[in-house]
Amino acid sequence: MDASAHKSINYRTKALPRWILRRILRSEQAKIYRHFAASFPPRPDWRILEVGTNGSLTDQQDYFLHCMYPYPGQITAAGLEEPEVFQSVFPDYTYVQVKRSSPLPFGDESFDLVFCNAVVEHAGSREQQRRFLEEVFRVGQRAFITTPNRRHPVEFHTVTPLLHYLPPIMYRRIYAGLGFEFFSKEENLNLLDAEELLDLLGPNARGRAELTFHRFLGLKSNLLLSVRASSE
Repeated sequence: MDASAHKSINYRTKALPRWILRRILRSEQAKIYRHFAASFPPRPDWRILEVGTNGSLTDQQDYFLHCMYPYPGQITAAGLEEPEVFQSVFPDYTYVQVKRSSPLPFGDESFDLVFCNAVVEHAGSREQQRRFLEEVFRVGQRAFITTPNRRHPVEFHTVTPLLHYLPPIMYRRIYAGLGFEFFSKEENLNLLDAEELLDLLGPNARGRAELTFHRFLGLKSNLLLSVRASSE
């Protein structure tokens, strides 16, 4: 399941009550965190960058990495929003505002690990997605990247089945007609399958990458990409 679903709840169909969606989301976030911690066991000395933090949320539980990681003081959160709301929730933790389609404001290998949960599908065209991942790999020695699997029968942002299997020009028109104007645009939602995600990686990152899957109701709902350090 798309673990960034809390970012888009206001755009969702009313087929399910919001509290049910949030409960499902929290459960799936916990499972994805366990995948992350198994791939990169937490270390108190590692500097962590979370790219794509939604800095407008007011519930601590929505920031599941900060709530689950045993060393949250090691995390730098980076998001598009102004810092005030995030810092009212977590006054002792670092938040950096970034700009869409701009280089990340950090030096090369500034972080031991970059955590990027359900963000790359919102980065725009395939070329923009490629450049976004290049920035992730530039600033981090390692990376853990998730994105919803385009091959899953349900598209979780709109909670619609099968439409996203159609050619993009077709399903985007249908989304717009159904009232999902925001997600009908490539710059806001551009789904990936496993092959497409791996194709975005340069040869260096591909050689260090391991792709696995998160399952929702038995089906492969999310792609989980772990990229090790060059020395590992």
